[in-house]
Amino acid sequence: MTPFRSAPAGYVARWEDVEREVLARVARDVAELLRAESGIEPGIEVGDGVAFTGVARVPQDPAVQRLLPDAHDEDADVATEFRHLTQTDLAARKVARLLAFADAIDPPDGSADDPRDGAEIVVPRESAQDFAGALTDARLVLGERLGLVDDADVEALHDDVLAGLEDDVDDVDDADDADDADDLAGWERVGLSGPERRYWGGVFVAAGFAQESLVDEMLADLRAGRSTP
Repeated sequence: MTPFRSAPAGYVARWEDVEREVLARVARDVAELLRAESGIEPGIEVGDGVAFTGVARVPQDPAVQRLLPDAHDEDADVATEFRHLTQTDLAARKVARLLAFADAIDPPDGSADDPRDGAEIVVPRESAQDFAGALTDARLVLGERLGLVDDADVEALHDDVLAGLEDDVDDVDDADDADDADDLAGWERVGLSGPERRYWGGVFVAAGFAQESLVDEMLADLRAGRSTP
């Protein structure tokens, strides 16, 4: 995986096949988890211009609580009212951008609209904020599943991944092997240990690397006066 760089077509990076496939799988898992926890039925389409009504379901999964937190820590009534008014639409928007992200980096079989050129990922400027937001949501869920509580935990995991734990990662070095692991909805923090934990820690670090480089380029464009919606 290379960092994103600004180009005439948008923001461009090169990702290996397994990186695209695994990050797309994580994004789709997070989207389904959000659907289940927020009460959006699987058959309901989400996207621009779709509005939802009804009583918001309070997420029970701590990972989804990170994505849909209480709006007010000290006033439960205010938090409940805000959740009632906004949560389902917010969850639907997150689901839509996660699925768009997944389709952009790993298009469904038979799709004629494939933005890739070999291992190249091209993110149009008008899609960059949603692309970065999807990476943020995926990392939040991975971080919860990995038991990352604070910056020290993230730094320790990052150091482990960069310290040469590739031997363990090689045991699950393609998307087919990764499919053998439980999906995100079934993970428990205590259930991720050893090679599996280090593998998904590597995914967390890779997603962070992609996100940081993309945001850095977006900010550079902004400072230079180039348009970034």
